[in-house]
Amino acid sequence: MLIFAFSVALFSFRSLRGLELKIANLGSPFRSKLAAKLQTKADAPAVPLSLWGQASHDAYLRHSLAIVKNLKKAGAKVVVLPLPSDILPVPKILDLLDKLKKQGIVVFGATTSSLPSSWRSVSYLEDPQNWWVQQPALHRVSIPWGVLSIQTEPFAALYRFVPSQFRDFDTGEPVPDIALQALKRYLDYPDSLEIRHTPYCDFLGPHAIPLERDGFAYVKYSFHSSFDGGVFASLWPETDSLIFFPTRWSGKKETINLDSSWAFYHGKIVVLDWAYLSPYQYPSLGTIYVQIIDAILHKNFVDRHNEYDLVFIILVVVVLSLASYRFRGIIAVLVSLVLGVGIVVLSIWLFDRYSILYDPVYVLVPIVLCGFILPIVKLAEEKRALEEAVKSLEEEKKRLEHLRRDQPTPP
Repeated sequence: MLIFAFSVALFSFRSLRGLELKIANLGSPFRSKLAAKLQTKADAPAVPLSLWGQASHDAYLRHSLAIVKNLKKAGAKVVVLPLPSDILPVPKILDLLDKLKKQGIVVFGATTSSLPSSWRSVSYLEDPQNWWVQQPALHRVSIPWGVLSIQTEPFAALYRFVPSQFRDFDTGEPVPDIALQALKRYLDYPDSLEIRHTPYCDFLGPHAIPLERDGFAYVKYSFHSSFDGGVFASLWPETDSLIFFPTRWSGKKETINLDSSWAFYHGKIVVLDWAYLSPYQYPSLGTIYVQIIDAILHKNFVDRHNEYDLVFIILVVVVLSLASYRFRGIIAVLVSLVLGVGIVVLSIWLFDRYSILYDPVYVLVPIVLCGFILPIVKLAEEKRALEEAVKSLEEEKKRLEHLRRDQPTPP
C-alpha cells in the first residue's frame, strides 16, 4: 500500500516532470539509421540550407541576404530566416531586415527561451503563462515573422512546438510558430490569415494540427533522403565572403557547377540553418523545422496517451505483490525486470511503428520499487518466521527437558 500511495502521489503531482518524454529518445541515432534504410525517397516540401562560419549579427544578415537572392533566382517559394535571440535593432540591422523583407520570400523566426539551448527549467518551458516573445525589430520595421517555439533535446526523436499560443510582448497579439507562417506563403494564404484555435486542434486553412493537453503539438523525427541535394554555404574569413558548395561535393579540386544544385530549391520552403545561431546540436534547428513543416502538410503527428497510468500502476502493484508473495525473491526481481524492460520496449515500438507516445515513467516507479522492496520485505518476513520457529522449538525443547527431569527414576 505504501508503494501504491507513493507512486500515485508522484503521478498526481507530476513530480518526475524532468524525466518525462525521455524514453522515446532512447537509442534514437541507432533507430534513425534503421529508419533511413527503410525510408523511400520522397520529395520534401521543405529543405534546409546550411551556413557554416562564425559572424556578427549584421554580417549574418548581410550574408543571408546574398543567400536569399540566390534562392529567389532559383525559384524558392519561401525562405525561413531564424534570428539570434540577442539581436539588437540598431540602424544597420533594421536596414538589413528591411532589405531582406523586400525580397518578398522571407519570413523571420524569433528565438525564445524555449529553444533547446536555453538553460530554463522544464516547468518554465511548459507553463503557457511564459509563452511570450518579442518582435525582433521591436516593431520599428514591419516584417513577416513567427516564433521558434520548438522544444527538444540533442539526438532526440521527439519534437514539441506551440502552433499559435505565443503572444507578442508589445501588442499581446497571438504569434504563430514560424512553421505556420512559412506555410501561409507556401500555400498562398495571406500573412494576415488567422489561425483558428480550439483546445484540441489548431487549424491553418484545411490543415489540422492536433494539440495535447499541455498545449503542444508532437512530431517525431523522420528520415528524408531528398535532403541530399542543393548547396551549403561557408564563410571565408579572409575575404568576408560566401563560398557555395554542392552538398554532394566530393572535396576534390574540380570545376563545380552549381546550376543544378540551386535548381534543387525551386518551389520549396528553404530553412536557413546557421550553425552559430545557438550551441550546435543534432538534429540542427533547420532540420527540425523541416520535419515540422512536413508533418503539418502530411498530418504526421504523434498522439500522446497517458490517461491509463493510474490503472497500470494499480495492476503493476497487484501483480508484483502476488508474484513476491507466491515465489521466491529472485523470481519477483526477475518478473519486475522483465516487466520494466517490456514496457519500455513496448513504448518505443508504439512510438516508432504507430506514432503513439506512451511515456511509462510513472509506471516504472512502482515496478522498480516492487522489484527491490517486496523481496526484501518477504526475506525479512521469512527471517522473522524462522526466528519465531526456532524460538518455539527451543521453548519446546526446554519443556521436554523439564518434563524428563521431573519424571521419577525407576527402581
